[in-house]
Amino acid sequence: MTGNESLDFRIDRRSWLKTSAGALGSAVLPAQAISTSSGATAPAAAAVEAESAGRFFTTAQQALVEELAETISPADSHSGEAKAANVADDIEQVVGTGLHEGEKGLWKEGLRLIDSMSQHRAGKSFADSSSEKRISILRILSDSADLTDLPEIQFFHELKRLTVRGYYTSKIGIHDELEYKGNKVSLEFTGCDDPS
Repeated sequence: MTGNESLDFRIDRRSWLKTSAGALGSAVLPAQAISTSSGATAPAAAAVEAESAGRFFTTAQQALVEELAETISPADSHSGEAKAANVADDIEQVVGTGLHEGEKGLWKEGLRLIDSMSQHRAGKSFADSSSEKRISILRILSDSADLTDLPEIQFFHELKRLTVRGYYTSKIGIHDELEYKGNKVSLEFTGCDDPS
């Protein structure tokens, strides 16, 4: 790829992301709403629902966070899954109690944009899409990681960070996968294996 072709590709990616998540998102979903299988949740009702439950995310948003985390960290032959590790609950706690308002706003907007991208790409909400479609949406975001001025990319970076944090601070991540046995006294230093 020449320098100009590379620049054109970058501009095309940026345009596609902005079109699919931004412009189309506002047409598909009302601002500050996350779609559910029964339709979009109104902003005021969603805020009341979250507040009444003492939570930051609405029920629909929490379910979306759970599916996103599960897509990032599914179970395999060696590791447990994000759902079993309660990663979405950990993210709820961190975002709801540990972030300032601007960062919280990024999460609400990021969830809206992800669902908008899914509606555009798969014709369904992220939660209702197939595993392949979910992965393709996250791959687009991952492949566009250098476009850090876009809110969906900023959100995706934070989503990955908190998913990994939540998983590896859970019992499943730290004990089952990493097989951490706790602090132990070693009576002898065995050194490192010789790499040669």
